[in-house]
Amino acid sequence: MSIQQYRMDLHQIPELAYHEFETKKYLYQHLKTLNGTIHEVEPTGMVVYFANQKEKSITFRTDIDALPIEEQSGVPFTSKHPGKMHACGHDGHMAMLLGLADYVNEHIHELDYNVVLIFQPAEEFGSGAQTIVDSGLLEKYNVQGIFGFHVWPGLAKGEVFSKASGILAQCSEIDIIVHGKATHIANADQGIDAVQIATRLMTAIYDLEEGPLGQKEHLMKFGEIKGGTIRNIIAGSVTIRGSVRSFDPAIQAFMKAEIQHVVDDFAAQYNTTIEVNYTDGYPAVINNPELFAKAQKALPQLNVLDHPFLQGEDFGIYTQFYPSVFFLLGLGDVPPLHNEKFNFDMNVLAVGVDTYRHLLDIQL
Repeated sequence: MSIQQYRMDLHQIPELAYHEFETKKYLYQHLKTLNGTIHEVEPTGMVVYFANQKEKSITFRTDIDALPIEEQSGVPFTSKHPGKMHACGHDGHMAMLLGLADYVNEHIHELDYNVVLIFQPAEEFGSGAQTIVDSGLLEKYNVQGIFGFHVWPGLAKGEVFSKASGILAQCSEIDIIVHGKATHIANADQGIDAVQIATRLMTAIYDLEEGPLGQKEHLMKFGEIKGGTIRNIIAGSVTIRGSVRSFDPAIQAFMKAEIQHVVDDFAAQYNTTIEVNYTDGYPAVINNPELFAKAQKALPQLNVLDHPFLQGEDFGIYTQFYPSVFFLLGLGDVPPLHNEKFNFDMNVLAVGVDTYRHLLDIQL
């Protein structure tokens, strides 16, 4: 079966994190026809081991989950699951890994390593990468290097990109709840205006970006603010939700501490309570410099990025435990990721498979 057919089939059955049962069934039905040993990582993950009687294993990973988006791409192989869509390209990632599985199945004894393929659930929500690490299978098979791909709008179509060290950011989530005191606006002096506090607090936090952090790669932004009940009542509560992102744990910790410091000052100034709920989120995707240098030698056409991206990916979990390199596959001028109209030219997937095949010759 062609890589394009794999992608079209999988595109029609998108499923959310840890509920990828139909997707897993599709993958399993094909993988069981090959010579690899299939390990199921509950509830929906799989690790496939191609034995080659070697000491070391080389590993490739795909994510398999989709997003809660109603598809409007107009493709003839559109989602059959209402309200769900492969709007982040994981169907393409799976198709590439199935294509690699077919190749490895025919050529395993020509390689210098055993090969491990990871079909990982819950990248979007749920840190599915951690379930794979916790399974112990990567340790069991003496994995020496992990490689992965993400299709990427805006980069040159059909070209492969990466860089040493940080390539995608740690993405922490932050909710700030300002507790005020509701009253009629005509009696504003008798209340505590949560809207006023929240908006001024947001401005103070944004000012941090221009202050001590300078030009270091980071982000502190809020995308949601909710509060109040009616136009002529001072709001008793306002919640603002946003994201804190960087490529350095020290910078991440600094931003977290600085935000808390600003919040404490505002709570004291306005004699009120302000809650901060902070979730560290996925770690940054940090490409191993030594393994990246080896990948460069194996991939003469590799484009080196001059800057990282502030998007996140739970592939960062693997980079904390194993030497790893993550690549971006350019899609050209297409709708952005997580968009209901997202689609791309499937011919680029052959480039991803070819990249994987060249990486099989790397010296770990």
